[in-house]
Amino acid sequence: MLDGPGARLTAWRDGLPSFAADAVAASDLTQPHIYTQLRAAPDQAAIARRRITSWTRAIGLPELMVQDITLAGDEALSNAVEHAYRGADGMVILFAALTPMGTAARLIVSDRGHWQPPAADPGFRGRGLAMMEQLSDEFRLIHTTSGTTVVLRWSLPAGRT
Repeated sequence: MLDGPGARLTAWRDGLPSFAADAVAASDLTQPHIYTQLRAAPDQAAIARRRITSWTRAIGLPELMVQDITLAGDEALSNAVEHAYRGADGMVILFAALTPMGTAARLIVSDRGHWQPPAADPGFRGRGLAMMEQLSDEFRLIHTTSGTTVVLRWSLPAGRT
């Protein structure tokens, strides 16, 4: 049996909804990528933002895309922290990688918590899902009894490196 980061990534991937598992399986892990587990706590957002920003710059994206991907990833992680584990400890997985030909970037955030819907009147809050959808070329979200998974995809400009 394999042990180490590759085995953990495979085990995590195998527990995802099929559309997300397929996205992970179709990733180019020979290029810069992120696979990390973070505590579902507000103080982890800054760590995630730094990792996402570093990754987007390492793959040669223009600054506007760096900002869009970082903001969308922050929203996905913040939603997991706020809605998945209210009153309990938990973990969030952050994954980001290029597609095999480098034509797209994907970012996935997943948790094993239980989604808590936002309040009926969120006031000035509650716009994270709409932001993720507007900032990305593809936005998919699924809540299951095993947790919540967000998959975001951006088409990349040719000749970015």
